[in-house]
Amino acid sequence: MEAAAGWRCRPGGRLDMSHGFVRHIRRNQIARDAYERAVRQARGRARGRLTPTPPRPRRPDQQVYRPRRHGGSGGDASQGPPPGDPLFCLEYEGDDGDVTAVIVHQGDSAEEVTRRVCARSPLEPALRRALCQRVRDELRQRRGTG
Repeated sequence: MEAAAGWRCRPGGRLDMSHGFVRHIRRNQIARDAYERAVRQARGRARGRLTPTPPRPRRPDQQVYRPRRHGGSGGDASQGPPPGDPLFCLEYEGDDGDVTAVIVHQGDSAEEVTRRVCARSPLEPALRRALCQRVRDELRQRRGTG
């Protein structure tokens, strides 16, 4: 069969690539391949971490429970956190020279503070009453100004 008049064919049945329309198609294919390659590389760079980051807390202002560290002095670990802010540190020096330090908080009562001091260094009942009265006066004075 003979080639129709006006048709441009190459030997072997191949298309004539010198035609302008085919050149535009080829240019578009090259541009598309370059774009897809750039997108794939950008996606690969963005995916750099193999381990996922830990999820952020939903409510960052929500208070989180953190257990208190136990000190080596064997304090009252069974009690919960003391109520209120610390007011002052009470230091008691016994007859043997040992100093007992107790932090007094805003919500503490004088009897409770005296009980904590006596748990660490035992006192006679008369000294216990005097200490309780002194702590009561100190608490009244500090709560009135603070």
